[in-house]
Amino acid sequence: MNKVELKPEAAKFIRRRAYTLYSKWIEERFDIPQGSFVEFSLDGEVVARGFYERIGAIGGRILAYVSENDSNDLEEIILWRLEGAWKLRMAGGERKEEGFRLLYADSDGTPGLIVDIFGGTAVVQSSSYGWDRSSEMLAEKIVKLGISERVFLKNDQRGRKSFGLPIERRFLVGGPPPEEMIEENGFRILVNFGEGQKSGYYLDQKEARKRIYRMDLSGIKALDLFSYTGSFSLSALGAGASYSLLVDEDERALAIASRNMELNGFEGKFGLIRGRVEKVLDWLKAKRRKFDFIIADPPAMIPNPGAKEKGMKAYEKLFQNAISVLEPGGFLYASSCSYPLGEKELLRILRMAASERGYTMRVLFHLSPYNAIPYVRAQDEELLYLKGFLIKLE
Repeated sequence: MNKVELKPEAAKFIRRRAYTLYSKWIEERFDIPQGSFVEFSLDGEVVARGFYERIGAIGGRILAYVSENDSNDLEEIILWRLEGAWKLRMAGGERKEEGFRLLYADSDGTPGLIVDIFGGTAVVQSSSYGWDRSSEMLAEKIVKLGISERVFLKNDQRGRKSFGLPIERRFLVGGPPPEEMIEENGFRILVNFGEGQKSGYYLDQKEARKRIYRMDLSGIKALDLFSYTGSFSLSALGAGASYSLLVDEDERALAIASRNMELNGFEGKFGLIRGRVEKVLDWLKAKRRKFDFIIADPPAMIPNPGAKEKGMKAYEKLFQNAISVLEPGGFLYASSCSYPLGEKELLRILRMAASERGYTMRVLFHLSPYNAIPYVRAQDEELLYLKGFLIKLE
């Protein structure tokens, strides 16, 4: 097995049990193919085993520290990681029928890898040469443990091309159709992981949707911005809303949203608009349309710390425009999946947006990053990106 030496500055990160190794901490080995399973040593002593990556700023990915598991067999380590993650999720009360995240990168000792479970299918996403090379082995172990019957590889993330990684969407085990039916709050929800965004469904908003479903929204009209496949609208309609208008740019997502509405008996209680949210809000204002409940769950507006100031202004403008079509005394659920934006900063933006429209606000529910993304190690704060607030405007 090839050995890769770590530089002295890596020592403190090894003590903290970091699983992602940056290139600046590693003595480069151009003779070792990217994605190879190697030993990482510090001062000549083997401390961990994992993938040698040399991909952008990432030099390597540790799968097991010697102190955790001293095996030098990749198959054994993958099986050990899967078993540990599966037992933890089962202890946490997760159900395959409802969907959940089985492996979340560094927090589960599988840096560069995400695996989501939807019913009988595991959806795998890799941002790693090592995991790309080991995807068939991973799929075999997932099935062997009885975690799922099918395994779908969904390597279509934007960043893959820039690192020379291929775009792939294919079954590793099993076959079509590339979709599953899951349950949430008593609703049947179609997840199209073949063509959908990310792994096919936003599991991280589950607690927010549950909170909305518990409300009494009898007779109100809802506006679902960035609606994707309509799960927020299902919660609002299930809570008694008389109508929900779904807005999204993705035609395929709206088609699935329509199917989800009909699957749950909400024919005639929803409308669909395909278009940019900003333009649709302008059109609604011009038409003097008003809503009692608005959901604003936009994509990340702050992709990196350097874009923070511009992104914060974009969030404030979005929330101001949303509030402008909200009835006095109405409700707004607003969230951000931008990691550089903190919870207090999001709350301050909401206060400013409300104040600009002449309102004060009351917080009914707070979706914290740890509620949104359970099972994350306390030291993996960079994995905690989502936060949201359900507010009432007064």
